[in-house]
Amino acid sequence: MIDKGFNYLIYEDKSDVTFKIFENLLSSGSPGLCITTMYPQKLKKMYDFGEANVYWLSDSTGDKDTLSPTRLDFEITRVISKFIKEQDSPVFLLDGIAYLTLENEYEKVRKFIKRINDMASMNDATIIIVVNPASFSKETITMLARDFDKSGTADEFFGGATPSGTPPEPLAPAPTSVAPSPYVPRAEELRISAPPPPEVVPEPEEEELELEIEDIYLIHRSTGTLIQRRTWRDQDLIDPDLIGGMFQAILDFINNSFASGEVSDFSRMDVKGFIILIADGDHISLAMVFSGKAEEYIHNVMAEMKEIMKDSIKEMEKQYSKVLGEYDGDVGKLRGTRKQLDSFAMKINKVLEPHTGRKKRRLSDAEKHMVSEKFNNAVGAGRQKKYDVALKYYDEALEIDPNHLQSLFNKAVVLQMLGRVGEALKCYDKAIEVNPNDPEIWSNRGIALRSLGRVEEAIESYNKGIEFAPGDASLWSNKGIALRSMGRVKEAIECYDRAIDINPGDAGIWSNKGVVLGSMGLLKEAIECYDRALSIDPGRRLASKNREIALKELEKRKEQ
Repeated sequence: MIDKGFNYLIYEDKSDVTFKIFENLLSSGSPGLCITTMYPQKLKKMYDFGEANVYWLSDSTGDKDTLSPTRLDFEITRVISKFIKEQDSPVFLLDGIAYLTLENEYEKVRKFIKRINDMASMNDATIIIVVNPASFSKETITMLARDFDKSGTADEFFGGATPSGTPPEPLAPAPTSVAPSPYVPRAEELRISAPPPPEVVPEPEEEELELEIEDIYLIHRSTGTLIQRRTWRDQDLIDPDLIGGMFQAILDFINNSFASGEVSDFSRMDVKGFIILIADGDHISLAMVFSGKAEEYIHNVMAEMKEIMKDSIKEMEKQYSKVLGEYDGDVGKLRGTRKQLDSFAMKINKVLEPHTGRKKRRLSDAEKHMVSEKFNNAVGAGRQKKYDVALKYYDEALEIDPNHLQSLFNKAVVLQMLGRVGEALKCYDKAIEVNPNDPEIWSNRGIALRSLGRVEEAIESYNKGIEFAPGDASLWSNKGIALRSMGRVKEAIECYDRAIDINPGDAGIWSNKGVVLGSMGLLKEAIECYDRALSIDPGRRLASKNREIALKELEKRKEQ
């Protein structure tokens, strides 16, 4: 049951039931807005959405009802804000969170959702956002649900049952199995998936920054078309109406300049406390919006910025001379300018760095996107076992953001699987500097140390991981392996027993416990452990082989 005036997070693999919920709400007379990854005309044939506005979330061009997923803080926010503020008891449905997250940073999408929910609460709007539980980890969905009034499965809301608020359980991963290899760990022994980024703790407020860039706009001069926009700061701090007004002021300035036939190296204008610098080319203009105490410092970097802007404009106009000269408003033909603006943004950021008043430089949205893109490329290459390519992409991501936790972690895993354990250990150590509270990093670090023969340090690393995750069976099991290698078999048995209490269904732990019991001469007990391992995983060759050895040894004892 959906009560109007609340915001809902609905869990559904496909959005069929959620669309029916939306359809029912519209039938009661509520004005509707739907943003979806499904083609609008097809959707309207399947459901009776009446006069509701339906936008297609796609990077396709040519359809006026299409919203690009990359323009989350501009067109998308503007459409939703206008609808919620102008309608009476409106209903908004968003189907496409996974797509938005793919094109933007997850944290950016989450902040966007929170802004929409807050806006809805102030305007008596009903918000429905549908998410496929398989697209995100359970932890991520649980965190996302905190920003909603109610959450549950689509059937619970459609059928009238009381929503549980708990996302459906994803398929459980294969149990972690730890083999006693002394050097290069097996892939199944390591935590392969990157840990989530550490929770961001807000820093104490600083004094106003001396100089900071807010936005970069790329505009086609003769048509007044916005080709690309890059932003530097958290968008939840900026009113979308302000962004729209600022863009209109820039556009009016460029239009007037074009109409007069003027082409200027540099122009300046002030809008609502922001300083805007504009450079013109034959076909395009670049506009940069500054905040902070820019007046005092901007002259220090003016010459460098002029040169960078001029070179960037020349480069883009040279590459797209024909398209720009005959431009028909199709932004898709200039999609490549996105990467060129990313490069431009990084150059500007480096020029501004000495004047930002920060010890640690803040990444721009463009840089964050580049890091995410390179990380995803690395993951894809790793899945194809192109490990050298994966390492190259991880290095490129870390060159932009040396503290990118997922890249540090995954790079270490790849190096460890290739036998380059010393290099992997350095990555784990750096990852721990970024987030010292992640048990998965401590666990893999322990495996690396054990592979290098530094067993005492490995045990310390496992103990550190256990501090943060005492219910992690694989940490206890890994510690047991390290203890056994030092001859501390009783302590090893205690660790295996703790691991089995936590996860009795892990065949690897039973098999490893059998190895220790066998080394202690407790052959019957060892065989029982192997039997348990094989009952869980009948194809486990090591357990089967060790069981045969233990049986033969037991037979010899009987003959003596």
